[in-house]
Amino acid sequence: MFRRRVTAFWLVLSVLTVVVVGRLVQIQIVEAAYYEELASRILTQRPEYTSAPRGTIYDRHGTPLLRDEPTWDICLHYAVLAGRGDYFQQLARHLRKRGEYPEDMALRDIEAELRAEVPRVFERLGQLTGMPQAELRERVAQIRTRIERWRARAQRPVREENQLLPVLEDVDRDTALTVRLELERYPWLQVTPGSHRTARDADTVVHVLGRLGPATPDRIANDPLAGDPLRSLTIQDRCGVSGVERLADIVLRGTRGRTVRSYAGQILEHTDPIPGHDVYLTIDLELQKHVAQLLEEATQRCPNPSGAAAVVIDVATREIRALVSYPTYPYERFAEDYDALRRDTRHLPLLFRAVQGQYPPGSICKAISLVGALSDGLITAQTTFECRGHLLPDQPDRFRCWIYNQYPGMSHGLQDAEDAVRNSCNIYFFHVGERLGPQGLCDWFTRFGLGRSQGTGLIEESSAIVPTEDWMQTNRGRGYQPADAWNLAIGQGEVTVTPLQAANVAATIAAGFWAPVRLAYDSTGQALGNPSAAVVPLDDSALRVLRRGMWRVVNDQGTGREARLSSSKYELCGKTGSAQASPRVVNMVYTCEWSDGRREQVVATCEEDVLARFPADPPQIVARRVNERYPALEEGERLPAHAWFIGYTQPATTPRGGAPRGDVYAISVIIEFGGSGGHVAAPVARKIAEYLLP
Repeated sequence: MFRRRVTAFWLVLSVLTVVVVGRLVQIQIVEAAYYEELASRILTQRPEYTSAPRGTIYDRHGTPLLRDEPTWDICLHYAVLAGRGDYFQQLARHLRKRGEYPEDMALRDIEAELRAEVPRVFERLGQLTGMPQAELRERVAQIRTRIERWRARAQRPVREENQLLPVLEDVDRDTALTVRLELERYPWLQVTPGSHRTARDADTVVHVLGRLGPATPDRIANDPLAGDPLRSLTIQDRCGVSGVERLADIVLRGTRGRTVRSYAGQILEHTDPIPGHDVYLTIDLELQKHVAQLLEEATQRCPNPSGAAAVVIDVATREIRALVSYPTYPYERFAEDYDALRRDTRHLPLLFRAVQGQYPPGSICKAISLVGALSDGLITAQTTFECRGHLLPDQPDRFRCWIYNQYPGMSHGLQDAEDAVRNSCNIYFFHVGERLGPQGLCDWFTRFGLGRSQGTGLIEESSAIVPTEDWMQTNRGRGYQPADAWNLAIGQGEVTVTPLQAANVAATIAAGFWAPVRLAYDSTGQALGNPSAAVVPLDDSALRVLRRGMWRVVNDQGTGREARLSSSKYELCGKTGSAQASPRVVNMVYTCEWSDGRREQVVATCEEDVLARFPADPPQIVARRVNERYPALEEGERLPAHAWFIGYTQPATTPRGGAPRGDVYAISVIIEFGGSGGHVAAPVARKIAEYLLP
């Protein structure tokens, strides 16, 4: 019985063994070629992606400012750039199957031949494109470094390791065609359609437009479209890193095309790329160019020319019509000129002054101080303070009025609210500041939009400084002192503003409420940025007093009389300012120390430049001090002042002090180290208004 069971068991086991062996023979010998091809097909079926053009950026009238122009990229497979053996083995098997090599040729010989072709392809590629081999190798090294860094960060293989990556971008049509005809027979090289970001007559809006930059791991990790395989950033992409390019990156970014091929090269699946959506700025390009020209002329007339900014806002819509920073630079030459632009610490051409520059506001802050005191019931329109030229009777050399500084012994005499605005009387506003106190002044600065974003959504936009008591403790190591109220009331001390904030202060005065600005819309008319911030209403009776005073500043022989319009249909109301500012640091003296105790002093604009001088043996920087400032001051010379003007236009029929209606534009102008706001900035504002109004 037992013997029969053992015999049966061995029979069953033998039958199963024969079946398994037979199946293995069928798979590994009879059908080996089929399964080898199937396995190879599965391994080599990787999608190919085609980049999509970014959307176009237009000005408010539909003038294209920045758009993608068709061009070509020469791409090579990353596995070839990295010299990966598995890729060449797989490619050798594939090409022999396709009949491009004899069937009896050993795979290792095919692989060796393929490897030998790579340097010849690079050499010919350099000849056809005019790129030196050293630069071509450097580009390959940069790609490898980027992919390896990304792989290390992800701690896993990344899809770019199995893709064609652009080594040469923005190749012209004739060169691309030549390369395609001669070299595209190599499986690891492909000429693909691409695009080049091109600016059109847009140098005056170069700061507004912004730049594209590489999709770094941080940007990829924080990409809002990370879950979309056709729109998410990949390591070889470029994305908006500044200006409107960054603000509207998701809108401008297109949808990649996708192609899946079989082992034999047949297309199994194909999706065309979809261009990104367009973006429309509220900026008027012609106005922008006109204002830039005015700023250049005004700046160059100054004894110490440096820079300037101006902003124009449509009060009714809060749309920004002009957002100008001077100096600027050619958009297309940014890469070539970057080092020189970065080192120009005297003029700072890379600074987006209109939204990024933080300046002491000077006397333009008096407008806020007055509204605050009137609204809080601390003064009335009839309250008077006497100007004797200086605030403290026994200290005539401190806290003086500007007229006393300019004409020793002179004063404004008895001043009410309108007189004080017209004459920009410091003494009057010292008393106002004393009644409001530093914290009260800061509260009102905040209500007028200082210390926060104005809603553009630009990464460059600074909130500037409203020096609350917490801020003073953190940054100055002390609480408020009595002099803080005097300084803040006239726009000195720690408070700073941007030209955009200053223009929106003027718009707030004209409209009767603070509201966020608008800079850009998508193609559906949806505003970009943060235009939904809460509106802040203000006391109309207090604003009426201020508006009457601002009308007198320009139209009644006030400090801004050089801004008066010649038009009989329109008027300009405004406030001048001359804000003392420290000269700009141009360069520093850095003390370098090496491990052997040797020391050396180096004059440079930044630490990066210091270390770049000693690449082989970088020192430790142990001390630094200012070497040169601009403007340079003689001993005992007073600090230079920025020249300010803020104001708004109104129809001449507007009741005195009333909220204007119709063509109402808010304007801010600052000329760095320009001195008098009334003589330097006010005429620029007048010319801007004359250009705007019919």
